[in-house]
Amino acid sequence: MKPREAFYFDHAKGAANPCPPYSSGEAGLVWINRDDEPETDRRVEILPNSFHALYGHGVVVRLNELDLVGGPIGAGRDAVVAPAAVEDAARIFYDADRMTYGAQHDLRIGRREGVEYRLAIDNREYQRTLSKLQFLSTTASRSGYGLRLRL
Repeated sequence: MKPREAFYFDHAKGAANPCPPYSSGEAGLVWINRDDEPETDRRVEILPNSFHALYGHGVVVRLNELDLVGGPIGAGRDAVVAPAAVEDAARIFYDADRMTYGAQHDLRIGRREGVEYRLAIDNREYQRTLSKLQFLSTTASRSGYGLRLRL
């Protein structure tokens, strides 16, 4: 069944508070505190543009192949890339960055009641997010920390 219309994500209006089926996420570091308990922070906000680009470009699939703590990345739950695998996560983010240059990506996000929801990726915003995720991953690697992702 062909959709009656296509609805494109409005980057200016929807970035701060996306409505379903569009989603956002976040990332931070995970470390063990002095009481031998895990602690985490929030360092990177992943806007809907980057959130869906990470899925559409297969980054989430590749991250889920790494050593993870707390289940797979996705479904809005926290997952942690183990400290031994955060360097591999950084490589995945660098690889994803190379996919953005000179390319335009139009992703199908979902379909409801005859409306197809789509997102034309804003490469600049996606590149900024990937740069932050690269920095966060290399920082975690150097410090022996894990990388928390909620996507």
